[in-house]
Amino acid sequence: MILDDFFAAAETFDEDALARVLHPEARISEMPNAINRNGSERDVTAAREAFARGKGLLARQSYDVHEVVEAGDTIAARVTWRGTLAANGQELTAHIATFTQVRDGRIFRHATYDCYAPFTTE
Repeated sequence: MILDDFFAAAETFDEDALARVLHPEARISEMPNAINRNGSERDVTAAREAFARGKGLLARQSYDVHEVVEAGDTIAARVTWRGTLAANGQELTAHIATFTQVRDGRIFRHATYDCYAPFTTE
């Protein structure tokens, strides 16, 4: 499934794989959350730039997909994301709902609603 390919590309920071799954006119929306207080709306170029920044900030990340519902060209998923900050090894966790629209076999619209677990300060 295209969503699995998207998460696999993100998990491994594989920019070529990301380019293969995103439609040329894709838009990636991140709703406001604890990390991105204002949210964001990115085209493919901006999404790739954010992807590269994430690669520099995180030592690793993973996506655990719990549930997927497909309706026509739309995929809704419930996912847990975990990331480890490269700078200090702090673990972050977000419980995410995603809504993805597929066009021509690629991701055309992808919106995330990220709910971060409380941050620890040690």
